[in-house]
Amino acid sequence: MLDEVTLARYADVIVGSCLNVREDDLIAIHGEPAHRDLVVALTAAAYARGARYVDAMFVEPRLRRARVDHAPAATLDFQPPWAETRMRQVVRAHGASISINGPSAPGLMNDSDPLRAVRERSTRVPGMRTYQREVQRNALRFCVVAWPLPGWAAPVYPELGEEQALRQVAADLAAFCRVAPTDAADAWDRHVTVLVERAAWLDALALDRVVLRGAGTDLEVGMAPGGTWRAADEATVHGDRYRANLPTEEVFVSPDPRRTSGTFRCTRPLTLDGRRIDGIHGRFVGGRLAEIGADDDADYLAAYFARDRDAGRLGEVALVDAQSRIGATGRTYGITLLDENAASHIAFGAGYSSTRRPGGQPVNDSGIHVDVMIGAPEMEVTGYTAAGLAIPLIRDGLFTGPR
Repeated sequence: MLDEVTLARYADVIVGSCLNVREDDLIAIHGEPAHRDLVVALTAAAYARGARYVDAMFVEPRLRRARVDHAPAATLDFQPPWAETRMRQVVRAHGASISINGPSAPGLMNDSDPLRAVRERSTRVPGMRTYQREVQRNALRFCVVAWPLPGWAAPVYPELGEEQALRQVAADLAAFCRVAPTDAADAWDRHVTVLVERAAWLDALALDRVVLRGAGTDLEVGMAPGGTWRAADEATVHGDRYRANLPTEEVFVSPDPRRTSGTFRCTRPLTLDGRRIDGIHGRFVGGRLAEIGADDDADYLAAYFARDRDAGRLGEVALVDAQSRIGATGRTYGITLLDENAASHIAFGAGYSSTRRPGGQPVNDSGIHVDVMIGAPEMEVTGYTAAGLAIPLIRDGLFTGPR
């Protein structure tokens, strides 16, 4: 629930600053029926910038629950080919994709059969296999955004009534994206500049490994030969500039998938395909996930990470400090887009080829990419050079470099 002026500004930042929509572009938008107001605003903003065609696809999450509960077991793995064809055509045209977060029915899948649910692969982005492959190889402009809904907002502000909670989450989202009435016209662009400077600072340190300690986590992650730290502003292999997440607070890298060791414990719950999972913890040995557990739904989690051989390796390490507007609220928002930008996190599965210089080591290849939040105010992050020099990266909750 954003007012008309803020909604128009939000949509314009997405299609303009984030996706650089231009004349004759093809745009694919993906969301739930309840996201209709944002879809319409995005469509209008894209056409105003000269887009040739905007194709919106709505995915109703209750249809997935119906399939998990009632479809013949032998059919659960099937996904129709036409969605992949559509996404391939968007990529071929150097188009852009927008994916809208904000569940209308959070926790919808929590009491479903975990073994059936993990086999059913529908997602909010039809054509996910192609989408993920093209994102991984940095061939698609994409942006992940959010839209506040009553079902999502109520658990974020349980002390408020439904209408008040919705208004507060909407106000939070506008502030996180730097499009609130109190934000300057260039607030979002200036914020991105700081993140890009922070990534450049990390790159200049030429780190061999990063160690994250605190709140149940003692994790050492090796950096990859030819790896580079990235932030919000990127360019595809075709040279098209884009900003993948709105909002964003992270600097990130895809590490050497063979060089992760130690333990981690999540400081925030994970919402994965409509299931809320609390207390995730695990241990890495030789780059592979050797143990995974959770306070609940551990069977589903283990089955999810067993989908392919390298799903249990790391595809990303992202650092976020206490300057994050999202983290400063002290709230858990229940969608990865926001919660991953509240605290430092790691991601299982696919890495991002944009974090490699030409000739660099390949990133981890997997059919999944799942972010889990391990950061906390007391977490300390230290980088080490190949010569063993220790360099504090985050202390007392703040980056020691550009702020």
